[in-house]
Amino acid sequence: MASPPLSLDCWSKLPLDLMQLIFEHLSFVDFERAKSVCSSWLSGSRQSKPNNKIPWMILFPEEKNYCLLFNPEDKEEKLYKTQHLDKHWADSFCLATCRSWLLMETFHEVHLYIFNLLTLERIDLPKSLSYGSDSPILWIDERSKDYLIIRNDLTYFKKGDNSWKKEISVQLSDNQNGMVFKDHKLYGLTEDELRIFDFSGEFPLQVSRVSVRGCVKLEKVSRMRWPEPWAFNQLRRRNNVVVTLRGDVLIVRSKSPNGSYSWNFRIFKMDSSNEKIKWEEIFSLGDEAIILDLGITVLAKDQEGVTSNSIYFNAQDTSQYFADIFVFNLDTKKVEQLPQVVSSVLLSGARWFLPNFKND
Repeated sequence: MASPPLSLDCWSKLPLDLMQLIFEHLSFVDFERAKSVCSSWLSGSRQSKPNNKIPWMILFPEEKNYCLLFNPEDKEEKLYKTQHLDKHWADSFCLATCRSWLLMETFHEVHLYIFNLLTLERIDLPKSLSYGSDSPILWIDERSKDYLIIRNDLTYFKKGDNSWKKEISVQLSDNQNGMVFKDHKLYGLTEDELRIFDFSGEFPLQVSRVSVRGCVKLEKVSRMRWPEPWAFNQLRRRNNVVVTLRGDVLIVRSKSPNGSYSWNFRIFKMDSSNEKIKWEEIFSLGDEAIILDLGITVLAKDQEGVTSNSIYFNAQDTSQYFADIFVFNLDTKKVEQLPQVVSSVLLSGARWFLPNFKND
């Protein structure tokens, strides 16, 4: 005989540990909905955190001391305005993200700092780090606040009260196309090869140099006719390195003709099963989706707001002056521009980030 359905009164009397287990499996949007079930669930939510796996977009209004957040999971496509942030926020722009941490640089004084968008914590960085590439790497430990910054040929790592710098210019910075840092490994893509460094030890160690000839194709970038910006053209002729959830290394080639709003993407996967490493072109990501700005994939199966077997990208890959979000569907080979999330606000930048509500 089937058990009778639980009444609302029964749901409100769930043990706290069971309630916490439910909350910690919910996405951010479902977490917010569950809080309104009853007073006991609201109380239980205060001791739990949502399990967010969906990347959000942070938008930077010009000369404002706040930012706007766009959560693709929210079907109402709302923009959420933050409280007033750091006093230097309006005079800063974002160089990189690591979960909820942002690497910020001030416009006038050329100074770097790390800022947590959720906790409002700030870490000022040494002045020696204020010069380097426009696409640096940021990594930070949530608990200890140890951090790693990589800008071109300068690596700066702080652990406890000690820190070290190490020049890696010969191995990394020449003809640099892009970098991704994941699981204590740095993947640097040049015109000729992929260079992998291991940062798990006392000092960074180069562990591999893999030729990318055949899957990285360089194209001459020419200036476009006004009014379309030249920086937007660069996005359309680009090679990106991406690391998947399982640790597979991909190279994503993107191209779009001048003056066209159509894109073409090709994906190559590194095959290291044999002695000679090869690149194999793949045509499906399965249940995953690529967030090109972050150089990662996310699980898209059964996730609201993210379509599987797709590539999410925006003009932020080369310029901070666009907030349009695009998605390329590998099944249909079509590009869709997601609904405009900003209509009247003048922006100075946009970035994808993975909000982290837990300290692990």
